Amino acid sequence: MSKKLIFFESKDWEKEGFIEELKFKLLTGIRELSIEFVAEPLRAFNASKYKDCDIALISLNSQITEEVLEQMPLLKLVITRTTGVDHIDVLSCQKKGIQVSNVPYYASITVAEHTFALIFALARRLRQNFEKIQVFDFSRTGLLGFDLYGKTLGVIGTGNIGSHLCRIGYGIGMRVLAYDIYESAELMEKYKVTYTSLENLLRESDVITVMVPYFSKTHHLINLENIKLVKDSAMLINTARGPVVDTKALIWALENGKLQGGVALDVFEGERVLLDESYLKEQIPGEIAQRALLTLHLLKFPNVIFTPHIAYFTKEAVERLIDWIIGEIKTFLQYHTLKSHFESYF
Repeated sequence: MSKKLIFFESKDWEKEGFIEELKFKLLTGIRELSIEFVAEPLRAFNASKYKDCDIALISLNSQITEEVLEQMPLLKLVITRTTGVDHIDVLSCQKKGIQVSNVPYYASITVAEHTFALIFALARRLRQNFEKIQVFDFSRTGLLGFDLYGKTLGVIGTGNIGSHLCRIGYGIGMRVLAYDIYESAELMEKYKVTYTSLENLLRESDVITVMVPYFSKTHHLINLENIKLVKDSAMLINTARGPVVDTKALIWALENGKLQGGVALDVFEGERVLLDESYLKEQIPGEIAQRALLTLHLLKFPNVIFTPHIAYFTKEAVERLIDWIIGEIKTFLQYHTLKSHFESYF
């Protein structure tokens, strides 16, 4: 019996990068599968349109809730083109016998490298530099940077991405502090990583990086209370998930002489509203709208830089993403199970 796969949130840049290749590889070897590409995310307001969907291939802006599942009786597999699964009600899926898969390892090196790109950009004042050049100001005023060699790198979460951050930091001569519920003997031996408490990491680090998955226990892990511990000269980088860091805490810190080294965010609170215009068709909850406005408020500070959730986005990572997704779909269609159920790579 033929099955239908719907590729939600297909963007123009995705089509250029891999959608046609994905379609070709799947349809070449799997005759019983039809594929449809749609630009909109999958959410409660439109789920009834896709009641004939067997496999949903989604991304971050889709919201797989119980209400969505009730409208899609044929759905048997949800694959998210992300590592995090905080946009999927996994428990409701399990109750309905719907399997869930993410892509756990495709971009661990990629995200770590982007994180260090942001670190270097803050250390060398690149935002200020570019803004001055655009108005033909070639003076060096306000552009004094600082070396990373000999500084202390704090890594919050030493999973797959965090371990690569430790490797890179150690390689450029940084002292590496880490906080994780699981301590890695390998990292301690190879990269001289010292595990410590979150509070001590915030006190001692010159560069603070956030590398934990988002769930209830990591909501606002960096908050108005513990951000007071950071050095005035420190910088903070978040390439994990936006709500791990309280935006109000960042604003407080920047307004009170903390984090003078800068803040760099590839993920941020209110992200779905700011990056996905389809949310304009819905009634945005007040708390989400407020968080989005607070995030925009951060841009008034000259030592804050943003990238639009692109830490994972390289040619090599996309190729690994394609291979993983194709493997998962083929395994599911052949054996009615998955190679591996969702897990985190942070």
